[in-house]
Amino acid sequence: MEVSTFYIHFKHYPDMIDNPFYAQFSARFAEETLQSLIESFNGQVGNRGWSSARAYHDRALIDEFKRRGIDLSAVCKDGCTSFAHKVELNADGTALQIIK
Repeated sequence: MEVSTFYIHFKHYPDMIDNPFYAQFSARFAEETLQSLIESFNGQVGNRGWSSARAYHDRALIDEFKRRGIDLSAVCKDGCTSFAHKVELNADGTALQIIK
């Protein structure tokens, strides 16, 4: 699988939010700055390793962006999230955009 087509299908794992790892990541992300969240996202770009801890991390990260009202349409489609490209906040601070 190429990195450009690597999507995480969170909708297939609805019970993730009941896990203690998810709770730990959620609590941490709730206290972080938006820039720190973006750095966490970008740290996953190109990472092809997979574990349950990474799944909880990534789900909590995406949920925190959503909780803050950040538009994720540049990286999310139909319940799937792509970590194929690094992102930044757009000029008005409301959406993630792919860094070109």
